Amino acid sequence: MEWIHQFYEKQFQLMKGNGSGIEANHEEKLNKVETFADRPFRSILELGAGSGEFSVTAAKRGYNVTAVELVPTLVKHMRKLQQEYVLKGKLSTVCDDFYQLELSETYDVVCYLDGFGIGGDQDQRRLLKRISEWLNSDGCALIDIYTPWYWSSNAGQEMKFGSASRKYNYDFAGSRMLDTWFDSDNKQITQSLKCYSPKDLQLLLETTGLKLVDIQPGGAMDYETWEYWENAPLGEAMSYMAKLVKG
Repeated sequence: MEWIHQFYEKQFQLMKGNGSGIEANHEEKLNKVETFADRPFRSILELGAGSGEFSVTAAKRGYNVTAVELVPTLVKHMRKLQQEYVLKGKLSTVCDDFYQLELSETYDVVCYLDGFGIGGDQDQRRLLKRISEWLNSDGCALIDIYTPWYWSSNAGQEMKFGSASRKYNYDFAGSRMLDTWFDSDNKQITQSLKCYSPKDLQLLLETTGLKLVDIQPGGAMDYETWEYWENAPLGEAMSYMAKLVKG
């Protein structure tokens, strides 16, 4: 997993430079989390918090948030961002590896949005066991899971972002989405995430202390028209949000 630090720092530079603020889609993502959690909650642990827009949005709305991110550049932006808004709740930013991190608190909701699947099955199981330990007894984990059918059928798709470009591929043997970015000098970095069907996820959850209780399909891109559909059927969606509870 040596690619992780380099990829996310470079992706941040290519996509945002000095970064951006909270946008409508960050508010919508929090609305989705609130609806899918389906119960009042106060505390959130976000894993892989990136440049912090979701965590800042949640603290701005009044939640007490702990945001964990590995890449120092992204944590620096997150801390800068939290100074730009009035936060009704608390935001604690932690620069650490969530496979090694020790947390003394437990949380109502643990979120891992757009990033699950780093490493192999044993890495996922190890993280899921840790999530179970970080959850309150009546809490839930909400995790975005990439679907194998979407990414396998869209291998080879390319797109441009200013001077940068991006190409998707798929490792059929390993069931992994491959996301390669190219900068203006054609230097490339690749993200590799394991894809799981809901049945695969249920098998993965065995012995982790968590069980799957619900899923919510995500969106899909039509690459012919370049339209994004926010609520796609599961069989067409690029990901789904899994709701996990202790059990």
